[in-house]
Amino acid sequence: MHKSLLIILSIIVVALFSCTKVSKLSDDAEIVSFSIQDQTEGIILNKDEIAISNNVVTIPLDYGRKLFPLTIKANIKFSSTTDDVISVDEKPLNLQEITFNDVYTPQTFYLISESGVPHLGQIILKDKPNADITNFHITNYTEKQVNVSIHDNNIRINFKEDFSWPRIIEAGIAQNGEIKAGSDRSPFTFTGPNDKKKITLIAKDNQDERVWYIQVVPTIENSDFESWINEGTAKINIDPTPGKGLGWATANNSFVQGTTPVPYQNGKAAQLQTDIQNLSGLGIGELITAGTLFTGYFKMNISALNNPPLMTYFGIPFIMRPTSISVDAKYEAGPKYQQSEKIGQNSYKIKDIDGVDQGRIWVKLLRWEGKGELEYHEDPIEGLKVLGQGEMIFNGADITLRNWKTHTIPVVYDKRYMDLEPTHISIVMTSSRQGDLFIGAKGSTLTVDNVVVNF
Repeated sequence: MHKSLLIILSIIVVALFSCTKVSKLSDDAEIVSFSIQDQTEGIILNKDEIAISNNVVTIPLDYGRKLFPLTIKANIKFSSTTDDVISVDEKPLNLQEITFNDVYTPQTFYLISESGVPHLGQIILKDKPNADITNFHITNYTEKQVNVSIHDNNIRINFKEDFSWPRIIEAGIAQNGEIKAGSDRSPFTFTGPNDKKKITLIAKDNQDERVWYIQVVPTIENSDFESWINEGTAKINIDPTPGKGLGWATANNSFVQGTTPVPYQNGKAAQLQTDIQNLSGLGIGELITAGTLFTGYFKMNISALNNPPLMTYFGIPFIMRPTSISVDAKYEAGPKYQQSEKIGQNSYKIKDIDGVDQGRIWVKLLRWEGKGELEYHEDPIEGLKVLGQGEMIFNGADITLRNWKTHTIPVVYDKRYMDLEPTHISIVMTSSRQGDLFIGAKGSTLTVDNVVVNF
């Protein structure tokens, strides 16, 4: 069991049997000061501009050679009400000597108060806003045809329609640095998904350099989850564009609304939420219903309500071998872990169980060699090979997952099938990992956006 979870459980036990004692202990824990005593060479730190806010230490950087890894020796002080500082993954924690492997990954830990309440703490590096590409506007395709995302120092171009290689991109580029001679320039000709174009920007004030990469990445339509149908009604649903078995689908909304749009980054994200559905009128009772999104289609079948996978048809046509998928996501588990227990032939009743809910995202690259249309419910079938797969589990006990982050899920391929090409891709997301067994917590929420297939 996770150390922070044990602490939280111990708080509950102590509070039940000794409320007077716990009430005298402080719930607060803070970082009160942070200074750098020494560092490895290769990166310029603005030590005089280090800021602390809500237990987040921000260390500004100047553009330099960026010789990672960077190790700093720090003097960090905590409030007198901070009882302990622990890592989020139970690994040894040394905040006096901290190593960063890149500029994007923070050091994350918990501050434990006197009463045992955990507080999230982070130490992050912040790049100087210089030598940036601030806009990449494609001029020879419309926004209905193509989507552009800028993340870290990568520009990803995703077509919303089928296309063939090579692909020519004409673009207007806005930047706050000068483009170095020899950099790739518009128009860009991409010969395949592994073809990367490179632009080196020179900062105007100090002549330091930053490299930007441009890539055309095949994707799945509506993977930014901007398109929904029946908005403003109780039957709102993800838009299944471009059609049955070719895009995104959800097992919700036909009998329970568990997948809905929410605001994110000046657009929309998909929120998947676990609920309890009362189907007593159908003689079934109470069912834990997880929020879901998947590539494929959903077909309602009342007789299969006690076996949801039979209503979900996973997989859409896809003919390439990606190395991973990336997705923006955050997760928070509901407060009470429960299960719908079978009490009759087809009747269920809710009961409390031990544990904390988990979300899950998984991907499978499939090769269908059988006859007719693929009908896949996650169980093995004759004529179907799983060429590669990957997954990410969102542990509800880890409160760091409540913050937005881009997660990359590697695809591990079966060595027996290295010469075979996929015919389908199945990506499945759920707010409760065991939702198909009617296990979860009401209120568990997995919010996702910007699914990208990486090559």
